[in-house]
Amino acid sequence: MFVVLTSLLFAHNNSGVAKTLFEKPIFQADTASPAQETVKNILSDSIDLSKLPFSEKELAAFPVFDPPADIVPLNKPLTRDFDRLFFPTREGMVPLEGKVYKAFLTSVTGKEWSLPYFEKSYKDLITAAGGILLYQAKVPQKELDRIKDEATYFGEEGSIDYTNNVVRVYAIRKKEGDHLFVQFSGYSAGGSIQILQLPKTKK
Repeated sequence: MFVVLTSLLFAHNNSGVAKTLFEKPIFQADTASPAQETVKNILSDSIDLSKLPFSEKELAAFPVFDPPADIVPLNKPLTRDFDRLFFPTREGMVPLEGKVYKAFLTSVTGKEWSLPYFEKSYKDLITAAGGILLYQAKVPQKELDRIKDEATYFGEEGSIDYTNNVVRVYAIRKKEGDHLFVQFSGYSAGGSIQILQLPKTKK
């Protein structure tokens, strides 16, 4: 079963290349109606990217994005060649499997942490690579409770506090199927980022 994200809005430059989307969130938990917060009981197994344009940008080696200037991992990042991560969508948390990178982030010694800088820096890096914002909101606790028996990695390095902090989810669609998904969130003293890349489609 696929989650179809039907609220995608595209902005194109003169060459027809997608530039930016979603200056406003497509779902905002703080103002959502009870009906919007109701999630499906059947667990979806993918995120449908068919309505997104392909990115023609050449991506760097995984994890693709280095931390912005003056931001560093708090601890050693966790990298796995294959793992499962859940990503929030309007329909609920969806599991994806692939190569994974997770890290807690903080400012370098002598610099004050700036949440707006953290958020803008990653937004600029991701959108410059063809990334499109899919989700921007908190996640209801009842949705996390629904997946708790499967999301056994919660609490590991780079974990996200979905109920208390707004999480942003971006996707970069690639023609060879090695799509990239990024979710990050921050608060007054630091941030978390999780990156997952699907394997290339076998020809």
